[in-house]
Amino acid sequence: MKYLKVSILFGLAIVGVLFGISNQQSSTVHFFWYFSKSYPLYLVLFASFLAGTLVALGYGIMSGGAMKDEERRLNRRIDDLKGRIRQAGNSQPPGSTNGRPGLF
Repeated sequence: MKYLKVSILFGLAIVGVLFGISNQQSSTVHFFWYFSKSYPLYLVLFASFLAGTLVALGYGIMSGGAMKDEERRLNRRIDDLKGRIRQAGNSQPPGSTNGRPGLF
């Protein structure tokens, strides 16, 4: 799976470079009514891609925090249940054969 992801990444990088080489014309960027300037089309699209990547990364980090909280809660529950199992195993009545009849 790791190699598949790396090969997809390299493929997209090659497509992006070829796209940049073939799209050298300029594109005018308007920031509402305040700002207007012309840039090469490949820079505009790269900046858009980068902004989208940063937004997705930020969302992943923020939503990953909730998953980490859930994981911590479940790990505490598992530790609690393991402790209960240990306590139940140590509190056998005297003369008990630990569930294996005929050994003693």
